[in-house]
Amino acid sequence: MTLKKTKYKWLSLLLVLFVIAGCSSNTGTTSSSSNTNDAAQDGGTLNIAFQSEPTTLDPQITGNSSVKDATRSIYEKLVILDDSGNVVPDLAEKIDLSDDKKVYTFQLHKGVKFHNGKEMTADDVEASINRWIKLSSLGKTNFIGAEVKKTDDYTIELHLKTPNVNTLALLADPIPAAVIMPKEIIEKAPDEGATEYVGTGPYKVKDWKQNQYLTLEKFADYSSEGRELKKEPHVDEIKISFITDESTRISGLTTGQFDIALGISSDNAQQVEGAQTASIKKAPGGFLGLFYNSQEGFFKDLNARKAVNAVINSEDILSSSYGSADFYELTSSIVNKQFPNYYSEAGSAEYNQHDQDKAKEYLKEAGYNGQEIKILTSRDYQDQYNTAVVIQQELEDIGVKVKLEVYDWATFGEKLTDTSSWDLYPVDWAARSTIFQGFWTSYGAPVEESTKYLDAIKASNDVEDARPAIDAAQQYVWDTLPFTLIGHKVALNAVANKVEGYDFNLGPVFYNISLKNN
Repeated sequence: MTLKKTKYKWLSLLLVLFVIAGCSSNTGTTSSSSNTNDAAQDGGTLNIAFQSEPTTLDPQITGNSSVKDATRSIYEKLVILDDSGNVVPDLAEKIDLSDDKKVYTFQLHKGVKFHNGKEMTADDVEASINRWIKLSSLGKTNFIGAEVKKTDDYTIELHLKTPNVNTLALLADPIPAAVIMPKEIIEKAPDEGATEYVGTGPYKVKDWKQNQYLTLEKFADYSSEGRELKKEPHVDEIKISFITDESTRISGLTTGQFDIALGISSDNAQQVEGAQTASIKKAPGGFLGLFYNSQEGFFKDLNARKAVNAVINSEDILSSSYGSADFYELTSSIVNKQFPNYYSEAGSAEYNQHDQDKAKEYLKEAGYNGQEIKILTSRDYQDQYNTAVVIQQELEDIGVKVKLEVYDWATFGEKLTDTSSWDLYPVDWAARSTIFQGFWTSYGAPVEESTKYLDAIKASNDVEDARPAIDAAQQYVWDTLPFTLIGHKVALNAVANKVEGYDFNLGPVFYNISLKNN
């Protein structure tokens, strides 16, 4: 096969949405430089408080945000996102694309070591990516029929059935991540998740004590020499403690027990800043949406969905959930404006109308006759619960009978699978920087209708060529309303003043961090 030897710089792509509840994943807006200064030193232990424990340390199989955040220092991928959201090589040294855009050839860096001392070769990459294609949500929906083949010890080819402009962006996506593990671990790993955690990253697993903590230690043989993005393991250890109670995470931060506390609510941001020992770091936090059951029931009628969309006051909902406007963004775009390749204002006239008269007209067209509308929600995610409460009131104000059904998160997830038991549910999605299958094909919305829009994006030559298809996909959402996009939230993490080099890129980044002496 003749390959077009073009250095893969012109395909700078961005990544997107999506996953529920991992509902939570973005380039940081207030991140610090990754370079240490005279006051910072190598060594020591970086103590981090996580709001939840990862369910596994195998990031190939899940969209859980805690898994992503805990493992991105352990594993690496062929490609990675830089701080601007562009795709650049990582474990791959060079990337070529065939003329028909169906074959990606990856030349691998030589001398890369796994944590077990073995050198990474094409055998490991072939096994790892083929497993990710088979098991991950991104692989199963975007790489149907694709296969990775080794051509020599340091070269692999990814063969696609059809071109996909998002190929490298998906391989760079940290959730679920196309990480590289040793072939022998991949071959014996169950589909439910690997039980041996060996990567090529700057830190390796030292100890994982369930329900308490995960400790990572610096990998002595790690080097990012020759790569576009440097990853420097400055601290000797990273200790991640699992602290579900936010007040305990904040207290630990202010007393010096923790250096970083993840998952800070807007209500407590002022408390962190007031302690003067830490600061709040902001970053894109994904979008908040109201999803309709358009498969059966009242909202199968487009006019019914338009009625809800017309009455919604996004600002009221976002302020009730996140407080100050500093912690949310009113926008009609699925992808945050910080990822301009996929940002779109198509269909924006349908956004944030809060027009009761128009909503009542749509209700009349839909033939509403007083039936009860069920909104499904959970108090485990306060922003989603607050959203449900405000929407209940807004609908009742135009004469709709609404019942709020509140469950714990596990039961909420079970209820979603039964589309006969609910009509609406609010949920927030993790931030992403491209558009692909996922969020608008969630429970209650037909997958088939969106496929042609997503396929048009995939078939484009590059992101610039994809612009009309991106706008068309966005317009489709506002025309057919599989969900109403309410707005984007801001992710908040608290970082102690002694931390140097903190960054956020679709999640917090813990390598490149060093600690100042107090």
